[in-house]
This record gives sequence, C-alpha cells and structure tokens, in this order.
Amino acid sequence: MKTYANYSTCDPNNLADWLADIDPRFRQYTYSLVQSGVDRNNMVHITDQQLLSDCHVENGIHRAKILSSARRPVKPCLTDSQPVGPDVFISYRRTTGSQLASLLKVHLQLRGFSVFIDVEKLEAGRFEEKLITSVQRARNFILVLSANALDKCMGDVAMKDWVHKEIVTALNGKKNIVPVTDNFVWPNPASLPEDMSSILKFNGIKWSHEYQEATIEKILRFLGGCPSQEQPDGAKTDKKEPQKKQKHTSDQ
Repeated sequence: MKTYANYSTCDPNNLADWLADIDPRFRQYTYSLVQSGVDRNNMVHITDQQLLSDCHVENGIHRAKILSSARRPVKPCLTDSQPVGPDVFISYRRTTGSQLASLLKVHLQLRGFSVFIDVEKLEAGRFEEKLITSVQRARNFILVLSANALDKCMGDVAMKDWVHKEIVTALNGKKNIVPVTDNFVWPNPASLPEDMSSILKFNGIKWSHEYQEATIEKILRFLGGCPSQEQPDGAKTDKKEPQKKQKHTSDQ
C-alpha cells in the first residue's frame, strides 16, 4: 500500500511527511510527485494542471488541498517560547530497523500523532544538535529493537553511536520510553554502557507483522492513547517502573 511505503531512498526532501501532514492518505502521491521533479522548494509553483497531468493526482479535492497547503505562508518562529515538540520520537538501527520504524510512523500519523524520525540526510548541518533536541522535545520515545540493534552500543563508552546517544537522552529526560522488538535478542546488561543499561528493564512490545493492528493498539496504550492535541490535562502517561520485558514477548 503506497500510504505505508518507505520513500526515504527516493525522497531526500521528505515530501512524504509534508503530504502526510496535510492528510495521511496523501502519502500515496509521494512517488509520482518525486518522479515528476517536485520537491518542497518548488511545490509552491506547481499548478493544478501539473498535479493532474504530470503527477497523476486525479482527485480534484486532493489537488486543491495540496495546492492550498503549498501556498500557505510559513508561520514565523516564536522567539519567546520553544514550539511544541512531536508526540513521538522513533529511534532505530538503520541496518535492520528502518522499515519497521517507517511503518510505525505511518501508523501513528494516521491516528493523528506527530512523529519525528530521522531520514538518511546526515549531511545536514548541526545534525547531532537537531537530533538530540528532537528527543528532548518529544513526549514519547519509541525504541525499535530490531536484530542486533544494540550491538554497536556495546563498549561504546565514548557515546559515539547515534542510538546510544538517543537512548541516554531519553533516559535523562525521563521520557515515556516504549521499546518495540522485532527479531531482537536481549543482551546481557553488563555488555552495555552503564548510562544506558537501564533500557533493558523497560517493558517491550513484540511487533507482530501478522497482527499489526493489535500491536499498534498496544503501542497506543503505552503512549497514553491519544496525540497531544487531543490529550486532556492530567491524561499523560506516567512512566512506570518497568517490569521484566519477557512479559510482552508472548502477549499477542
């Protein structure tokens, strides 16, 4: 399904997320727009006819919404207060966890959550600072534990590994941490740096490709059930002192 596809390899300007912010269903147009040469910079100059003929966006209402959003003035930055952060930051190991991370992002966006996930654009300036700030501002921290996800953290006392940095930032910020495991083998706590070893104590949700909706519903319960814009005062999830993660490996 095009709505759930991972476009990171062909979408360097992250047009997919911009479309999803308008309407999660509009992610399906990412590939046709990118193939037609559309990006975030020239989107403002695209016409209705070009969207129809060149980009094959046949739904007229969808075209109108896309064009309206493209031509909407950019809101000025607030100097007196920091803008509200995302509902969820997703941390993952690129080699084995990128597909699941992208899938989780789409599932959550379809349910109204704002989600931050870094795409493969490490050449961007001050990347580390932006990444750490995004973790600090997020309400929740989903850690995708795919195969060998923590291997590079072992012995990383200098904290050079990105996943290590993100985990420590989330722990220090007392974020609501939700590990999602997929073909992951829990390592010996002694093999990990002391500043992140407590991550192994958190309840983990085992991802099920066969029962995706049920797994997502479980993740939503861990996130507090609703995105920040819908969440009433006092309804935020308190981070519980975690139990043994094995409890969730068979809870499907």
